[in-house]
Formats: sequence, structure tokens, C-alpha cells
Amino acid sequence: MPWETIELNDGTKIPGIAFGTAGRAGHIVESVSLALGAGFTSIDTAQNYGSEGAVGKAIKESGLLRDHLYVETKRSGLKSENASITDSLKQLGVDYVDLYLIHNPRWIPEGVDGIPTVWARLEHFRKMGRTRSIGVSNFDIEHLEKLLQHSSVRPAVNQIEFHSCILAKQEKLVQYCRDRDIVVQGYSPRLPLWWYGTESAIVQVVKLIASEREVPEERVLVVWSRAKGVIPITTSTSRTDIASFVAAGDLELSREEIQAIDDAGYRAQDTSAAPNLEESS
Repeated sequence: MPWETIELNDGTKIPGIAFGTAGRAGHIVESVSLALGAGFTSIDTAQNYGSEGAVGKAIKESGLLRDHLYVETKRSGLKSENASITDSLKQLGVDYVDLYLIHNPRWIPEGVDGIPTVWARLEHFRKMGRTRSIGVSNFDIEHLEKLLQHSSVRPAVNQIEFHSCILAKQEKLVQYCRDRDIVVQGYSPRLPLWWYGTESAIVQVVKLIASEREVPEERVLVVWSRAKGVIPITTSTSRTDIASFVAAGDLELSREEIQAIDDAGYRAQDTSAAPNLEESS
């Protein structure tokens, strides 16, 4: 089946896959242009990526109508709240973003005036029409609880690292979000393929499934994220890879295949010590 849109808790809808722009210095315009041309409609960026201007250029050059795009960016705390979103909108060349996120709770000063105060500013931006939805990124349960204790407005999205080899660490958080109608986006869905050796259980399982299905290995892991109820955020500079990600929407893994990937991921070494290249966070 194709990548479906998902309704958020504020009534808006978000595409079922997004194209990330972290760590793509010098290739942003080209890669985003390829993504838009291949059928991606959701583009993820952030204030501290330094890629918003390039994303804006690619959007403009695409000629696509604004209503046909889903643009999301993150407040990284480099400037004041108002200056941050004003600069992001200017760099992106849009009047509003579809989703505006707090990039990382650890970049906000501790205390009761920290997360709740920043969140209140995002609520204000939404009321002003500068963003249609608001959410968070890299929030653990403790951060979400602190936010929810001081606001009746739930985040529409929590964007986190999510792949099979971190499932044991993240599945409780994913369930916590699901129970509160917070959609989870997951970056680095393909990390196991390049972080673990070719003889590792997780890579072997993915290779076997990909071979039997006659599809690229990366496509299997992107679709696995969807099967776990998480919107994958992926990226590439390859035209072939990008087209493959879009085509992945038609791939449906069996219950046995999903379980095999789960089991191999549980056995894999936790990647907390891995370099966080953040496909999008």
C-alpha cells in the first residue's frame, strides 16, 4: 500500500514518511529536489542543521504548491523563541510550517520555567498561524510528563531515534506516546545496516527478508518502522535510494518477518555509543 497520511491529535494530517536533511552539507538542494521529484511531500529540517535555506531553495525551485508540501523544522535554542521561528520561516521561504518542534529538552535550562515556558511559546505560534502543529523531539517519558503537567495541549509528534537495534530502549516510550495520542517519528531507521557487521544477526535477517522479497535491504527497515507504528524519517543523496523509499510504501511485511527483525534487534548491541549522525534529529 502507498504511504498513507496519519491524523494528529490536533486534527491535521502528516505524511507517513519524511525526508531528512541532517548531515547533508553541500547536498541539501540537490537531495531535497530529488526527494520532491520522486514523490516525497514531507521535508524535515532544523534550525541548527544549517539547512533551512537550502531546503527553502529546493522547495521554491520545485514549483510545487505549498499546500502539497509538509514542512517541519525545529527550535534549537540558538536564538530567542520569536527570533527562531521568524528566521526559520524566512530561510524556508514560507509563511508557516506544518510542524514546529522543540529540538531537544537537554538544550533547555532546567527548572519549572524551562520546558513549560518554551512550550507555551510554541502554543502561541500555533494560535498565530505560524505553525499548524507543534511537537517535540528527543523527549523521554520524564520530559513529556513535565510538559504535560503544565499544559493541556499535548505534543502532536515526538521525533526520536528509532530502529530495530534500539527497540528495547525505545518501545516503552513509543507505547507511552501511543497511549496519549502522540504520533512518533523515528530517525535513523537504516542505522543497523551500516553500524553492525555483515555477519551480525540483524543484518543477516534483513538481508534474508530483502532477498526473499527481491527488494533493497534499506526498504525493509524503513517499512519495519511503519509496522511498529512509527513514521520513518530517512535520507539519501542517491536518486535510486530515494525512489526506493517512496516505493517502500507498497511493501507489507508479514508478522513473522516483523518478529524476526524485532528479535534480532533485541539481541544486537545497543547503539548508544554509536556516532549520532541523526538522519533527522
